[in-house]
Amino acid sequence: MAKGEGAESGSAAGLLPTSILQASERPAQVKKEPKKKKQQLSVCNKLCYAVGGAPYQVTGCALGFFLQIYLLDVAQVGPFSASIILFVGRAWDAITDPLVGFCISKSSWTCLGRLMPW
Repeated sequence: MAKGEGAESGSAAGLLPTSILQASERPAQVKKEPKKKKQQLSVCNKLCYAVGGAPYQVTGCALGFFLQIYLLDVAQVGPFSASIILFVGRAWDAITDPLVGFCISKSSWTCLGRLMPW
């Protein structure tokens, strides 16, 4: 807050109730603008977003589960190697997803939208 905006310097006017202050000590009433109510998503909208993301999560979990079984039982890869294979994939995604998102958000608009011709 800048000096002189909304704060009384050197007086107790802001600390005491206005009923016990003298007329000369009462702070000037500042007309406040009504606060705008934030638009929040309804429960129905939240559920619709959750249902839309569920197939992606289910396929990701199923793929991870069955890939682990495949690597251990069918391909006869050791448990440490199988976990390293799965971890490297997740770590690669953790690095490349934000990087690609940043590159797309910083690219200029083309006739196809905000895409870079790679």
